Amino acid sequence: MHVSAWFYGLSLASGFLPAAALGLGAAALTFLLIRRSRRWWVFCASAGAASAALAMLAGWAVIHVWYWWPEDLPPTVIACVGFGIWGLVLGLATAFLGLGGLLRRGSARGQRRHGVRPGTGRTSVPRAMLAVAAAVVVVAVSALQVNVYFGEYPTVGSLIHGDPALAQGIPHFLQKKATDRFRLLPVKDGWVAPKRMPGAGEFRQVSIPGKVSGFHARPAVVYLPPAYFTPHPPVLPVVVLVTGQPGSPQNWLVSGHLGQTMAAYAKAHHGLAPVVVMPDANGSQEANTMCMNSALGRVDTYMAVDVPRWITGTLNVDINHEHWAVAGFSYGGTCAMQMVTRHPNVYRTFASISAEEEPALTASRTVTIQRAFHGNAAAFDAVLPMTLLARRSYPDIHGWFASGAQDAVYTHNAKMLEAAGRKAGMKVVRTTFPGGHSWIMVTEALPSAFSFMGARLGLQ
Repeated sequence: MHVSAWFYGLSLASGFLPAAALGLGAAALTFLLIRRSRRWWVFCASAGAASAALAMLAGWAVIHVWYWWPEDLPPTVIACVGFGIWGLVLGLATAFLGLGGLLRRGSARGQRRHGVRPGTGRTSVPRAMLAVAAAVVVVAVSALQVNVYFGEYPTVGSLIHGDPALAQGIPHFLQKKATDRFRLLPVKDGWVAPKRMPGAGEFRQVSIPGKVSGFHARPAVVYLPPAYFTPHPPVLPVVVLVTGQPGSPQNWLVSGHLGQTMAAYAKAHHGLAPVVVMPDANGSQEANTMCMNSALGRVDTYMAVDVPRWITGTLNVDINHEHWAVAGFSYGGTCAMQMVTRHPNVYRTFASISAEEEPALTASRTVTIQRAFHGNAAAFDAVLPMTLLARRSYPDIHGWFASGAQDAVYTHNAKMLEAAGRKAGMKVVRTTFPGGHSWIMVTEALPSAFSFMGARLGLQ
């Protein structure tokens, strides 16, 4: 039991395992490279150059030809892909040499054709088999290093088990109870934790229908803190939390360690914490609606109308929107900015982690506008956060920006949005955390984000 817990808890994003895997990958690549044939070294150098070129071409194509994401892939990721391709090519080449030697029974003519001297440089079948294994190691280690950068799978358990199984729905006894759910004063005022406070909160999977928007969302996730389960629960503030793209609401639990963040927050505040609702704003893992009403779906209406109505109609929460916040990472951070600039009556506080300067489908703004707004640039521009910040005043909005200290692109975005928000009257702060555009950075940032929001929401 303890061994199993230890194994599943091993970090795939930092520490011993990624470092050991990197060493193993280097050893495997060295095994594939070392041979006594000059022609082999020439082949290795050519294959390395070709692999690097192919990785860079693929990285460019997925952004600028196939338009999978709106920003270029990090050089670290491109390098990992290149090494993976190189190891695969060398392993397959060695395996084919071994197979050729077996079929030709080591004939001198066959050996010369492949650049080895008869009787000395022949590729044996065992070496060919080891080469295949070494290639698999190099590819696996390259994939692991990509995960080290993004932090999508933080532990062995998250990779093997995937998304955690959650209780389904909100049973009747957990639904709204209080008749007066509009709080003027902070919820912390007058709160006395009962002696038999539940030890932990609970995550549940729910369905939030798009009754007004018509949007078909995947299941959402809701966090209910310990105070929610007390005999006389207070009406609690709300945080709507939006994940990145590609992604799903479950990313907050698996990659973002939200469970640990909320448990620590509730423990520090006598069982109080916000009710956290994690809706799906895209509809599928790879889809990108840009959190807008467009040809791609009426997601602005879903996030600003359907989700709030479901929350207030189902959960025992504060319906005073002074005590509501919206937050997110990457796409979700952009969505948070869109919500507070378009619907400041719904969301008064935000935490935006590594947001885009403007929502985008692709690196090509023209393609984005064509796909989402049938080429109508004016309609697109009219609903952008930067446009609204330039045209309107937001004196009642409080916001928190964060980005990775090594993430130049999104730190620039945060600076631009911070400046525009402050000029529009928002009360905003900005900070950075170690790392790049990754869930590792998000995990570091979340406690500070909830501390900022909690003070605004009356929890501390």
